[in-house]
Amino acid sequence: GHPFTDVAGRANSIVDHHEERLDIIRGAAHELPDATVTEYMRILFSERAWGDMAESETYAHLEHLRELGDLTRWTDDGGFARFHPAP
Repeated sequence: GHPFTDVAGRANSIVDHHEERLDIIRGAAHELPDATVTEYMRILFSERAWGDMAESETYAHLEHLRELGDLTRWTDDGGFARFHPAP
């Protein structure tokens, strides 16, 4: 991106951005129970950004929320990981 000189400020900005993304997923989890990574990606990213990188970042966010205990994951018969709110 663009050059920056305030490393701490930039790091905080990135953390804030990821927290916003996690909140979006938390909110969507109740609307998309048992959704795939692709379904969540379509909520986090505009259509022009859809693709492998967007899916990878979405998966990382979903796994982070799973580690925090906010989501659970299961694999459907087609081999797709699906996520839903933890009980």
